[in-house]
Amino acid sequence: MKVISTCHKAGFDVYGQQWLDGIKHWPKAEFILYTEGFDLDDPRVEVRKIEDVERAVAFKKRYEHYKALAWRWDIVRFSNKVFAAYDALYHHRGLAVWLDADAITFADIPENYIDDLLPIGKYLACFKRVGWQTETGFWVMDCSHKAHKGFMDTWMKWVESGSFKNLSQWCDASTLDATIRGFEKTGMIETVSLSGEFEKEEHPMSKVPLAAYIDHLKGKERKKAGVSVENVHRVAA
Repeated sequence: MKVISTCHKAGFDVYGQQWLDGIKHWPKAEFILYTEGFDLDDPRVEVRKIEDVERAVAFKKRYEHYKALAWRWDIVRFSNKVFAAYDALYHHRGLAVWLDADAITFADIPENYIDDLLPIGKYLACFKRVGWQTETGFWVMDCSHKAHKGFMDTWMKWVESGSFKNLSQWCDASTLDATIRGFEKTGMIETVSLSGEFEKEEHPMSKVPLAAYIDHLKGKERKKAGVSVENVHRVAA
């Protein structure tokens, strides 16, 4: 199992150390962290620099003068997640997890718990939301699926070709959702919603059983508080 994330220097200074400390709570896995704007030497994680990913550098160069009006259209910032996932997982043949750098693992995850979130035959398990785009702070992917490389190529094409401009929001979640829609419509993949009965919630990850192990400090207020107040498991910890 590979666990992937990205982090810039300002973010790492706030929550990065907690993300690293959470590695000890995971069953055996390979952790890869793509850094931006800083170096890191930590034996618990394989460090790769987003500045060394040539396609990411070329994309950022193309949009170096673009200034997003709000985070919803900050394609340059959120493209890091797409480029990192593509770089780390395109040739991977096992299970993969995306874990945002502000998603803090605070309790021991049982053996095979993560594996069981993605039933055999399904390609992707993620936090789907009614009325919102998918919450992409955490997802699980079967990179051995026959549609995997085609899916990753299509996701990347949404970004590099500029097609993201046809979407209502310009970020990794909107391009991921667009890719999912296309592949599900043609029957090439099946996905699983991890949100359960909380698909209408803004932060479903804080309400499901996974919240007993991982707390995603989504947004400025939760980062400031150091906890998701909705997560009864973390609040009580």
